[in-house]
Amino acid sequence: MNVASNSPTQRTLAYFRDLGFKVQVVERWCQYSRRRIDLFGCIDIIAVREGVGVVGIQACAGSSHAARRTKALEREALQDWLKAGGRFEVVSWAKRGARGKRKVWTVRREELTIADL
Repeated sequence: MNVASNSPTQRTLAYFRDLGFKVQVVERWCQYSRRRIDLFGCIDIIAVREGVGVVGIQACAGSSHAARRTKALEREALQDWLKAGGRFEVVSWAKRGARGKRKVWTVRREELTIADL
């Protein structure tokens, strides 16, 4: 897997493609407010794969994982998404490794369910 890119979104796209998913970025850039707008306020990427279904993904840096999780749980639309049969994950990336050794990009995946709401 090539995860050398700088963006958590690009690393997540490559990671899920390697797992056999079809993926698409669904966040968009609003030039007027100069900010990114996520689908339903919490989904950056949609991934689909037979046997798994549809997964909404919030991609972020490792340092903001908890904040993105909290933000997603506050969205009423996430509850609707999950009740409709969609899955949702917060996927974060951080460079990790033993002291004195080369650091490599490491993924952390956390699936949120109705029970988490």
